[in-house]
Amino acid sequence: SVGYNLKPGDFSDMKNDMTGAAIVYGVIDLLAKSNTKGHFIGLLPLVENMVDSKATRPGDIVTAYNKKTVEIIDTDAEGRLIMADALAYSKNYKPSLCIDVATLTGDAAYSFGGKSSVIMGNDNKYINSMIKYGINNNERIWELPMWNEYLDQVDSEIADYRNHSKGAQAGAIMAGAFLSKFIPNKTSWIHLDIAGVDLNEGDSKRSFGSTGEIFRTLYEFSKNYF
Repeated sequence: SVGYNLKPGDFSDMKNDMTGAAIVYGVIDLLAKSNTKGHFIGLLPLVENMVDSKATRPGDIVTAYNKKTVEIIDTDAEGRLIMADALAYSKNYKPSLCIDVATLTGDAAYSFGGKSSVIMGNDNKYINSMIKYGINNNERIWELPMWNEYLDQVDSEIADYRNHSKGAQAGAIMAGAFLSKFIPNKTSWIHLDIAGVDLNEGDSKRSFGSTGEIFRTLYEFSKNYF
């Protein structure tokens, strides 16, 4: 339902919004079963987003795990809120690298017509490595910029940040810019927005449904990380 900012039209495919969590779970499971050397932790922020007496409203201010306050502009920009909490929580494990993956924004799907995932982050070495593994697995990944102008537009006049920046328009970039505010200090970070490549809506029954795209890339990247 997307809280009080209701989604228009048919959104019966919203069950696919858990694809990022499914991929993280699957990758961690495969790393364990293949006895991959290293220290891997998967965090899955799992919530319901329905209208009730406790639902978040536009204009509300919520406090994130890292004690930063967030002004709710659009309750449809809810996925980034739980991902922000998970990223902030990860500091308890002192990570060297955080990777988040989700079907986060419609803008990521519109930008590439469902042909590529979006990647952003703060470490070019890891970004380029992830893109390389994507090429090896025939899973396209394209880097978008995260300039300071975008980062500045995340700031709120009445809270630390806002979860949606109407004037920015660059939806996929702004979601990544918002998440960048919650990365533990001195931690490398990769953001993967897989909206658009997660679901095949073709006519063939054999090809219809979730694709699992980015799973192979993320597994190979992780397997070769240490």
